[in-house]
Amino acid sequence: MMSRTPLYRFALSLVISTLFSPYLYADPIRYQEVSSPEKPTSDDWIYLTVNLGSLDTQAQATITDPDTGEKAYADVPSIPFGGIQAQIPMARQWLEYGFETGAHIGWKNDSFVFVATNNQAALALKNQFFLMEIHGGVFAAIAPNSRFRIYAGTGPLLAYGHINNTDEQPENLPAAQNGTNITIDLGKSENDVSLGFYGRAGLEYFTRSGFSFGAGVRRAKYDMDFGNVAGDISFNDNLYFITLGQRFKIY
Repeated sequence: MMSRTPLYRFALSLVISTLFSPYLYADPIRYQEVSSPEKPTSDDWIYLTVNLGSLDTQAQATITDPDTGEKAYADVPSIPFGGIQAQIPMARQWLEYGFETGAHIGWKNDSFVFVATNNQAALALKNQFFLMEIHGGVFAAIAPNSRFRIYAGTGPLLAYGHINNTDEQPENLPAAQNGTNITIDLGKSENDVSLGFYGRAGLEYFTRSGFSFGAGVRRAKYDMDFGNVAGDISFNDNLYFITLGQRFKIY
């Protein structure tokens, strides 16, 4: 008879087994306490986690009129994110360090309300916003025993963004009616790619089977230019996330 498995653990196992089955297998039985320098060096593993969170952005989209230099601003809404993360320790004692890599995607269907420099709303339009980040760097962690670890990582980041203005007839608000000149390409889309940096920190708790859950925060900094579709957006905000993961043996 098949034992019951929580949905999130089944989903995590399915994703990991599909992507990494040629190279990895779970080995929770042979896992030992990481509590002394005599930990066998042959006992190698990597950490894989699924991350779910929200980018609590304080960023603004800025459109500048090329003729007058006049600016209009719109607050960028918070963006839900999901992704996968891998950490590859080079040292596996109570102090771990090594390399990490991962990817996140975020999406949002919302409205941008552009406000002119006179603090009057000028234009409100609906759009679809997609954001993908791929990162890789180094990490260090303190793992005093097999049940708990706290880590921090940093490195470069590559971001891809896509915005599609779905509103071909947006709502004109008071500032636009008073003659404010804001140029936005309606019913069009724009893409951009940017390089940046990230830093993150978190903690994890492991069950006896090697399954982990945890939480953390990450901060990334980069700029994107969406032209007359949504203007310039500078990201430098916190992404708060929870993690569900598993430690996998390498052979």
